[in-house]
Amino acid sequence: MSRETYLRLRAFARLDGFRLGLFWVVSFALFIGYFTYPVCGFLWVGTLLFTPFYIGMRTQSYSEQTEEQRISYGHAYAHSSLTVFYASLILAICQWAYFQYLDNGFLINQYASMFTEKENKAMLESIGYTKDMVDNMVKSLRSLRPIDLSLQMMWSNMVAGLIISLTTALYVSYRH
Repeated sequence: MSRETYLRLRAFARLDGFRLGLFWVVSFALFIGYFTYPVCGFLWVGTLLFTPFYIGMRTQSYSEQTEEQRISYGHAYAHSSLTVFYASLILAICQWAYFQYLDNGFLINQYASMFTEKENKAMLESIGYTKDMVDNMVKSLRSLRPIDLSLQMMWSNMVAGLIISLTTALYVSYRH
């Protein structure tokens, strides 16, 4: 890959990552909204399912901007992966700001209440979780700082994006 091609790849990936990052910020807002408005959960799942298609569309659009209007699997994987990387950074920054300034323990309290509800407690006990284990999980959740939460989610997004990029790159590179 030439220097010019690499610079173009990074520029397109940054722009596409910015777009995907904003899309993920909306998706995260829908996830948070789900705890108050159940219809947001349906929309949140829709955004999750649309993500691989969006990455594929952006990588296909990038490939059409190249001189050959076709890119190799490695080139497509690099674009998809970089796009996810940039999007994950944007989402992590927004999540950190949310947890630091807006959340006030809302999300952690929602998860903690799910672990301590009577029906869920019975289900957790049936799969082998003791009361002490559940209490330790809740305690661990409550001890997480905003930066811990956002970094954990960022790494999860990056790993999932790298896996998604395997298939989107295959689709884009063999499409023509």
